[in-house]
Amino acid sequence: MLRLHFEPADRGQVTFEPAWHAETIGSLQALRQPGRGPFLDRWGQAMRPRVRGAAAALLDAVPADGFVPDLFTPERYSAMPTDRVVARLRRAPEATELLAFGDALTAYQMICIAPAMPTIGALLRAELAHRAYLVFTAGVDAALATLGPGISWEPPVLTVRTPIGGEVRLGGRGLRLMPSVFWSRPAVSVAGYRRPTLTYPIHPAPASPPAPRDDPLAALVGATRADVLRALITGCGTMQLARELQISPATASAHVTALREAGLAATRRTGRAVRHTLTPLGMQLLRAGRGT
Repeated sequence: MLRLHFEPADRGQVTFEPAWHAETIGSLQALRQPGRGPFLDRWGQAMRPRVRGAAAALLDAVPADGFVPDLFTPERYSAMPTDRVVARLRRAPEATELLAFGDALTAYQMICIAPAMPTIGALLRAELAHRAYLVFTAGVDAALATLGPGISWEPPVLTVRTPIGGEVRLGGRGLRLMPSVFWSRPAVSVAGYRRPTLTYPIHPAPASPPAPRDDPLAALVGATRADVLRALITGCGTMQLARELQISPATASAHVTALREAGLAATRRTGRAVRHTLTPLGMQLLRAGRGT
């Protein structure tokens, strides 16, 4: 067991942030872990025959279960421009191996992750909406106490079932929580990230989003408007919303206006930048449509 000790300042520094690099590595393990749920099983059955060539090398490098080396969660490079990352890799003693790994990772992402990104994104946005609703209505304690099996919250300590035990004092750094579609167990990284980070699997195990005819939210407000409502969980501008949903900016603006007039969305302007977000009523509607 790993025990994370919170100080009063740490509760104000708890954030929930999805991370695509973590999903990619988790998916390599999920490929070899059948029986994880409807979406993951269908995804695995479709993707296993496609993993070959450069991408197949990753299956040998990433263990089917258990500890994942920090090399495969390289957040320390994420803030660097691409040319600096490549230059640093080329100077490393293991440059050839690292660059080959990068090529394999890119090939794998294109083959296996890109086709599933709409579904993965929808599942992660639903989880973020759920956590935002809990924090808003019941506080951070409620969000920490319901992270799923292997994680327990007894203030001021968050206990995580991990292969390596110990005591970690957050010391005002806070905690970043990464919800994951693919990971099967919680994992904590203290040294590999700029902030202490806990990756946790979405619980219960994710199923594919309902077909439009079975989507109660779409039946209520229409399929496109339901997609707009879900996309506003993390906040975005009109152009970003249009690109994400592949609709025109005018259509995106019209849907946001309708949601705002219904009290489900809010728009804030800072200088020339406009950001649309959900209101508490909008979050409640999403939660009700999710069936939780």
